Amino acid sequence: MLYEIAHWRVSVANSKKHIEFWKEHLAFQRIHRERFSYKSARVLRINDPETPEEEIWMWIDEYENQESYDRMSKALHEDPELSNYRSQAHSRFDDLFVPGSLKTEVWTEHFRVD
Repeated sequence: MLYEIAHWRVSVANSKKHIEFWKEHLAFQRIHRERFSYKSARVLRINDPETPEEEIWMWIDEYENQESYDRMSKALHEDPELSNYRSQAHSRFDDLFVPGSLKTEVWTEHFRVD
């Protein structure tokens, strides 16, 4: 498995707008599920007791392997509809998170206990 994991901060003042953004964003992905090659996607949020005016958010996208991740990345850049959607979504997202707080990593699973 391969996981794309991102975390960022959102001011509490933007929390409701951010929740609405994710509801719409994930609804678009559900409607066009055949165009998204991840196995699952999650969006999580916690309150940060050390910074009560901000929340910490995270997404975890799970892919079968590197090939499916690469296919998704290519589609987001080369498919005209997805590329346009991606640009619009980033524009909305960029207005909601705390500047400089977004960090994204790609992890590959090597061991698992089921």
